[in-house]
Amino acid sequence: MTAASTAYKNLHNQLLINTKQAVKKQNAQSLKKTLALLNYQRLNAIKSKDADKLIQINNDIKQANKDTEDPVVSVDPLLIEKLKLSETDKNIKHIQDIANFLSYQRTYQELIERYNPGLTMTQEDKVRKTANRVGLDLPEQK
Repeated sequence: MTAASTAYKNLHNQLLINTKQAVKKQNAQSLKKTLALLNYQRLNAIKSKDADKLIQINNDIKQANKDTEDPVVSVDPLLIEKLKLSETDKNIKHIQDIANFLSYQRTYQELIERYNPGLTMTQEDKVRKTANRVGLDLPEQK
């Protein structure tokens, strides 16, 4: 395998990995909003005692959970083809640098999330941990 094909393959793999992670995060946020809406509709259906609508909403909730399990992503093949048109040593080195940057950036984000969880923590979790640090317990929300 030539250096160029290795560079393109590596770039393609890094783009797929990063895209899949981004789609997973977007799907998680979308699922949270969808479930909140469906739970609200379910409460309204319970209040109005509409059994058919309640069954439909419960099925929608199950379907929403299934849809976000493992996203299928792809990278536009035209992107790689356009890069191959101008195949010079300088461009190949640049593509290798881009692939390395994507890999290192992903690793950096994983390490930040692992060792500095305060950045991704919700406000409620921060308050709860701060209260625990000074010996207080927050009341449970129901």
